[in-house]
Amino acid sequence: MRWGAALALAVVLLFPATASAFYGYGAQIVSADFARGEQGDGATTFAAIAADGRYVAIQTRARNFFADDDPDPPGRYRAGGVFRFDLETQALAKVADGDLFDEATNTFLRRGASNPSISADGRYVAFATAEQLVPADANDHVDVYVRDMDLAIGSPGAYELISARDGGEVPASYGTPSVPTPGSEPGSDVSRGVAISADGRRVAFRTDAPSDLPASGAVDVPADQVFVRDRVAATTTLVTARRDPGSGAMTAEPAGGAIGAVLSADGTTVAWTGRNAGDQARFLGGENPEPSFLYYLWRRVADGPAAPTRRITGLADPDDPACPPGSSTNFDQSSTGPCYGPLTDQEANRTSINGQLPALSGDGLTVAFLTGAGPRPLAFTGPGLDLYVTDMNSGLTRKAATVELTRDAVGTDAATASPLGSVAISRDGRHLALTTVRTKFTLPALTQIDEPRPVPGPRELYAVDLEAGTIERVTRTYAEGDIGADVLNGPTLSADGSRIAFAAFAPDLFFGDANQTTDAFVAERLPEEPPGAPPVAPGAGLQSSIEASHGPSIRVRARAKPGGLVVLAVSVPAAGGVKALAKARAGEPRKQRILATATGRARGLVRSEVKLTLRPVARYRPELRRRGEIEGRAVVTYVAARGGRKAVATRTIVFRQTLGRDRRGGRK
Repeated sequence: MRWGAALALAVVLLFPATASAFYGYGAQIVSADFARGEQGDGATTFAAIAADGRYVAIQTRARNFFADDDPDPPGRYRAGGVFRFDLETQALAKVADGDLFDEATNTFLRRGASNPSISADGRYVAFATAEQLVPADANDHVDVYVRDMDLAIGSPGAYELISARDGGEVPASYGTPSVPTPGSEPGSDVSRGVAISADGRRVAFRTDAPSDLPASGAVDVPADQVFVRDRVAATTTLVTARRDPGSGAMTAEPAGGAIGAVLSADGTTVAWTGRNAGDQARFLGGENPEPSFLYYLWRRVADGPAAPTRRITGLADPDDPACPPGSSTNFDQSSTGPCYGPLTDQEANRTSINGQLPALSGDGLTVAFLTGAGPRPLAFTGPGLDLYVTDMNSGLTRKAATVELTRDAVGTDAATASPLGSVAISRDGRHLALTTVRTKFTLPALTQIDEPRPVPGPRELYAVDLEAGTIERVTRTYAEGDIGADVLNGPTLSADGSRIAFAAFAPDLFFGDANQTTDAFVAERLPEEPPGAPPVAPGAGLQSSIEASHGPSIRVRARAKPGGLVVLAVSVPAAGGVKALAKARAGEPRKQRILATATGRARGLVRSEVKLTLRPVARYRPELRRRGEIEGRAVVTYVAARGGRKAVATRTIVFRQTLGRDRRGGRK
């Protein structure tokens, strides 16, 4: 289901949040070679998670991820590249090599793979590189490729050139730059994390140099165009097309100006940040379509070459049919009316959006974006970037479709005035991920469902649920504290938003982090209890009592099961042994006795969960049947495999013979 902006707003206002999600403590590292038990020896700066939540494509400079049978070329070395991590098997596989250097002089030789995007099932990975991965690619320019991970490197079809001319597989030709950059001549590139459709069929890319795309007879198409390549049909389609100012019809002439592009998961829609908006989209009389201004633009390319380019937001509202055709408006900051848009300024007028892209839902109709412009008619807000969502369905004005979700305060308080750094959206359009130093979100549009960080510090990762109208902090240390270093901009989400991939310099997201550089992680939202689920024991939930504050932390959840069983879910930070001992008042005379024990073991470098089942020993089972339930306490001990560090957690549990209904009608 797609959650449009108008629907989300209604839910927020009419049904305040009643339940909270929880992303747990710490995160799972994905920039690691679990077969060798090694973290990356270089920085990992980006992670793109597949929609199914299983695979993550990472961009890294780590040199220790290459297989033993994949050595560096003689006299040269590769600074990492793009790899794919399997969260199910913890296997790491190379997608393509990274930058190439001379071993003796450290001289840069060639740009390698960067800016990965991954298909929904993880099979296809799009990226850009100057490495010539197919025989037809004979130039020294950066080009865009797709890797088929089902095929071994070196086999036919493992790599496919995407920046190719319309109607075939002939590589694009590019203009010669005025300043040569051997090994990294500008050509085509992709925006990381958002370039490939869910099925892997379509890829959106932009050009950084004059080219002959999509099918020109000469290298005369200006740079900064956006194209969509259909891998099945072998077509390359221009997206950044000019609009005829007289008829309003779209032409086949390139307009350019794009600095990055986003492709919706269904491959129907492209959104981009770019200049020359006046040549591409409709502007109203009285506006100043200055070619150098940056705008958020949107086009539904699946509707064919006549599909118009539209503006996502702004100070004008060309989508409002009540705005008189041919009229001229004085676009000040405070007036309202049919021709006025949702913002007081152009989206880039107060704060640059040069490093920003709009975020698209899977069908391309819900858009999340950041802007420093305030909501009309509020002329004065803080200068930082804030979060909005809008619905691009036809028939909706920009004013009616747009919802302001955050607002930074005027002033210097980092807790309320820090700008947002980046935003991503899940395929279902319900969940957002954003990065910011801000710790307090004061607008009523979103309810903050966790305690804010006491003092603003590093940039952190937050999750927004548009249906529930909530925002919560995702990043906490494995020891349940505040992280000590920044999360990088550019998180990505699985289709349902349950998993968020991100890169961070924080050294305390998992126990044993020792490489002192940025790593890639995945945080997972803990599952909600389904309706009608058996009740948890008294005191159940995510809580623990930790001894040895200098050591690792563990957390314990408990659930009573029929037949006198209690299942413990023990979250531990790394490999080690887990033991549970349950005591309760039982026997004759009734006093504290050991009713049950269980042991287990965690394996791997990262936080994981160990399930332990407690069942009363045989001598106390008849007593449990007579009494119906016995309340006790479980003591859970964890000893880390590295160094024998220990942590202890205790919690109340209840052994129950049956799970029925009490006299008040609730489940017992």
